[in-house]
Amino acid sequence: MTEVDETNVSNITLDDEFKRKKKYTNACGFSDEALRRRDVEMKELIKAYPNMCVSWLELAWNFCEMTPKEEQDRIIASREMERPPTNKRNTGGIIKNAIKIQTREEYEREKLELELKKQDISGN
Repeated sequence: MTEVDETNVSNITLDDEFKRKKKYTNACGFSDEALRRRDVEMKELIKAYPNMCVSWLELAWNFCEMTPKEEQDRIIASREMERPPTNKRNTGGIIKNAIKIQTREEYEREKLELELKKQDISGN
């Protein structure tokens, strides 16, 4: 058996060498007590709403934890969350050059123009 040279062996473990930030589990800056409560309440929410995405449940829990009770009551009373969105959303089209969203009609018109140009070039 050969002897191992222990002068080259590091006593530092991987966990010590690569300190991991656990910010991903506490991105909102909750206290340790709030995190423990979140774990318990998230399990209850998942059981109560099995068809909902876990990230949506966590989003709702975070909102309720960070928003004061008076603000929550105001939002519920005014039915603010039930109103349709006021901002216009793009519901389709083709992204061209990552700047302009074309409608189907604009796309078809441009496609036709390109085909006509190709025919003119090949015909001449």
